[in-house]
Amino acid sequence: MTPYASAPAHARGLYSEPSAYLGARGNASLPFPTGQSLVPALTDAVVGGPGGYVISSSLVRSVTMPDGRTLAYDEYGDPDGLPFVFMHGIPSSRFAARMIADAAARVGVRLIAPDRPGYGCSDPFPSRTLLDWPRDVEALADALHLDEFGVIGISGAVPYLLACAVAIPDRLSHVAILSGLGPLREPGVMEGMNRETATLYRLALRSPRMARVWMAMLAKTAKHSPHLVYRQQLGYLPEVDRAVFDGPGMREHRLVDFAEAFRQGADGPSREAVLHMTDWGFALCDVPLDVFVWQGALDRHHPIAMGRYLERDIAGAHAVFVPEVGAFGFVDRMDEVFEQLLDVPARAAALTEPARRA
Repeated sequence: MTPYASAPAHARGLYSEPSAYLGARGNASLPFPTGQSLVPALTDAVVGGPGGYVISSSLVRSVTMPDGRTLAYDEYGDPDGLPFVFMHGIPSSRFAARMIADAAARVGVRLIAPDRPGYGCSDPFPSRTLLDWPRDVEALADALHLDEFGVIGISGAVPYLLACAVAIPDRLSHVAILSGLGPLREPGVMEGMNRETATLYRLALRSPRMARVWMAMLAKTAKHSPHLVYRQQLGYLPEVDRAVFDGPGMREHRLVDFAEAFRQGADGPSREAVLHMTDWGFALCDVPLDVFVWQGALDRHHPIAMGRYLERDIAGAHAVFVPEVGAFGFVDRMDEVFEQLLDVPARAAALTEPARRA
């Protein structure tokens, strides 16, 4: 079944050939159905300053939100599979879904990966709150004629995943957190985090302005010296993550994803950094559904203390703590992770189960 065939004109997919995203590897975007129009969007992004390579934005998939904004997205995996809306971290983009796209295709999952407002090719929404995001997700699902769908995300996607669980629980089949970054004000949740990242978070918690400065610096570096950002991120990782992060294809994937995150500058990521550091508008205990939580025991960006906190305060958390792996441990295990999370449907939350060891 082609989900776009009867979609209204304002919601039809706008697609760019995967080859247009220079340096992107792995599972390609799902094919664009015939008979749909192709429309220009924004301008190209250049990675690495003058002489760098180009990420084309000439043609992208998008839907129009009820308020007139454009929400860009891409699709990966099995086009006839169980639909999941993939939510990227901070800063990141729809391209982050490529990390799990091959596994999605193998296990029968269709990934729908939008850019949140101000990222990639999605229009900005400067006044938004976390609870505005479920409305965008619902509008995207309606445009694609999806009555029910799962949500899955990594790292800084946690508040956006949980906002959907709070605001639109009846639409969700599954809720899955991979290497999640939850609220940072809770005492002890940064125990075990690498020192540099923890210091930045503590400064941002004291002053939201610092979060904006941080993102502005990242945006400038991503534009002119993306390889420097990559090397810095690599240096923060434990050895088990470096093996994944610096593996074949992953380097270019991360460079392209990072550049796309800052395509429109730092305003979108800065807004999200502030939202993450301040009140979310709901508490973890407000989440009414069962939630799958995957956590690597050696993760230094989202330490196990954070995973334990999510497990404790989300009433329906089903946590899997995996020994001897870090933040990116799910990448090489994603077939198994999909099988595990598909066993945790988003029913009304029951008593929390004990954490399992994979």
